Amino acid sequence: MIQRLLIFVFFLSIGEIIYAQNCNEQVVSDSIFKPADNKKFPAKVLTSSLKNGGKIQLIDINGKFLLKLYMNEKLGLNETGPLEIKSGSRSFFIKNVTMYDIKEQNPYFLIDVFINYIGTLKDDGITSVVFNTKFESKLTKEDMTLIKKMAKCFYELHKK
Repeated sequence: MIQRLLIFVFFLSIGEIIYAQNCNEQVVSDSIFKPADNKKFPAKVLTSSLKNGGKIQLIDINGKFLLKLYMNEKLGLNETGPLEIKSGSRSFFIKNVTMYDIKEQNPYFLIDVFINYIGTLKDDGITSVVFNTKFESKLTKEDMTLIKKMAKCFYELHKK
């Protein structure tokens, strides 16, 4: 009985080590431009591509975390407004967020987040994003699964 338990613990530990290595291999070193600060910062980035051609990124800039959303859909013409990120039955509200590069092909949102919100993403993913209370971009189940995997990887690498 004890031998089986030790074998189980051994294989569980090996699995966690392999999972952590795979996560580390997905992290890309890059520089991120923060428009609010008007400068670039060195960062570690994990990216999940969406079925519609958009992408979601989790970014670590020296222990401060950002969520970057390229929804690849028209989410209105206003550059600034409220944003709601829905994760199943939960919502994350940002009172006033800017849609950057609105005149470009790939406008994006850049949001400061805490590790506990990344924990929510690893459990629930993102079901939709609502900008200015009327423009909604819904994500597929496949996108949600990919976001959950990415968030789990990021969370495991950064939890304390």
